[in-house]
Amino acid sequence: METRAETKVCSSSGTPFVAREAVYSVIAGLAALTSVGIWLLMVVDEGQNIGAATVQLGVKFTNVTVLLVGVVAAWIASGRSPGHARAVAHLTVMLMAVVTAVVNATLLDPALPEGWWGVVDLSQHYVIPLAVVASWATLGPSVDVPRSRLGLILIVPLAWFVFVLVRGLTTDSYPYDFVDVAENGWPNVLATVAAIVVFMFALGAGAATVDRRRHEVRVATNRRHG
Repeated sequence: METRAETKVCSSSGTPFVAREAVYSVIAGLAALTSVGIWLLMVVDEGQNIGAATVQLGVKFTNVTVLLVGVVAAWIASGRSPGHARAVAHLTVMLMAVVTAVVNATLLDPALPEGWWGVVDLSQHYVIPLAVVASWATLGPSVDVPRSRLGLILIVPLAWFVFVLVRGLTTDSYPYDFVDVAENGWPNVLATVAAIVVFMFALGAGAATVDRRRHEVRVATNRRHG
């Protein structure tokens, strides 16, 4: 948790708290609307029952990412002193959003569907990832996350991979072709998963380094003005 002195630094260095809360509130609202839109389209357009559509929100990585972005954005918008927990959560969802965009562009079909599906696809694969990265780069939160806690950013993605692979063994159903063990085989699937995880960790380490340096600048500024 930030100390009172560190919070003062944010104010004296011009970090726009009101702007950050407003922007993250908008991101939370956009994520909520996108999640509801996906769910409604699965029910209305695809004819899935309510239970099946709800399960699908937890099976697809993109849907999970959008849901978590909404939760974390609302969490950040609710407080002015982000600590390690918020910072780790923010890095996690930001990396998940970036991976969603990259995987969609490289391993899946990046073309937008027609109609309302195209609208939600644009939101979840492009608008939300860009908004999360841009807000982090310009507004924070920039907290010095200890290197010992950096591995926490991989908990949710790894848990999702384990879940879909175990679920696939029992249902023979996979949300994406690149994790389809029956089609690609375990070596290829595990190699792809490993590459994604390494990519995420490298991005996370880079983002955490940027946050650490911004945090040091804030502390140094506070000492000069204190």
